[in-house]
Amino acid sequence: MRMKKAMLLAFFTFLLASAVHAQDERNDWENPRLFQLNKEQPHASFMVYGNVSDVATDDYSRSAYYQSLNGIWQFTYADKSANRIKNFYEEKLDTRAWSEIAVPSNWEMKGFGIPIYTNIVYPFPKNPPFVGENNPVGTYRREFTVADEWNGREILLHFGSITGCAFVYVNGHKVGMSKAAKSPAEFNITPYLKKGTNLLAVQVFRWSDGSYLEDQDFWRISGIERDVFLYALPKLSIWDFFIKSGLDAQYTNGVFSADVTLRQFANNTIKHGSAAVDIYDNAGKKIFSREQAFSTTADSLQVLHFSGTVPNPLKWTAETPNLYN
Repeated sequence: MRMKKAMLLAFFTFLLASAVHAQDERNDWENPRLFQLNKEQPHASFMVYGNVSDVATDDYSRSAYYQSLNGIWQFTYADKSANRIKNFYEEKLDTRAWSEIAVPSNWEMKGFGIPIYTNIVYPFPKNPPFVGENNPVGTYRREFTVADEWNGREILLHFGSITGCAFVYVNGHKVGMSKAAKSPAEFNITPYLKKGTNLLAVQVFRWSDGSYLEDQDFWRISGIERDVFLYALPKLSIWDFFIKSGLDAQYTNGVFSADVTLRQFANNTIKHGSAAVDIYDNAGKKIFSREQAFSTTADSLQVLHFSGTVPNPLKWTAETPNLYN
């Protein structure tokens, strides 16, 4: 009897070990434990500029620290994940037979694969977290250079949206991955850059375990579908902000507050500084200003709090949509 129990225990231990091993061997695009890698934390959308007048335009292209990567990229398509090019990131890979595709775009709208419209029916065999072998893969490559004026700054790579599970490489080095469609994915690529020509390679799997969370009434189309760009931040930079505006109890004066997050990157040498928040009306007149001195801390992120009152501002309604900068 003891022998049978021992054999059963050994058998169940073997099954458990096999299950754990299978979990470890799972494809990255079918592993719910791995939903992102080396992605920057989400933050408010912004760009850094050299002067205030350019800030007011909210036109990224007017910044000397912005570089668009939109345009024509090299592209190759595989209808099954098993048929994908696995060494797509190698710098000396022969890509002369590849096609071209516009970025941003969806590859199904450019003749690669078929758009799928469905609501509650999954477009792949339902067996979470697996998505089956009929998983199309699109692979992208393009070259770029970085301005010498960006030396000493932190350089971030921004994707406005990649629909699918995306693996990102720069100069043959794995930068990170993302499974979150319809939202930005950012990566700090500073350590991977070199002087002269750099290679950006991205491989996108149409389906992943994350696709189970996106089952809703819409078209299934894939690829790098929003703007791609680089931007360069100083070693000490604004990183995030949360602006809150309201009215006092009499609905007369404006009640304003802002939380501004500073981020210091490695090798920052600035220990003291000041940050300011200004509000301008549509005529360009400054109607509110607060400045706060700070000393950097040991933490990489530091939040500054601002608050104040704006006397009798123009109110916002659907009929009078007044706004301030």
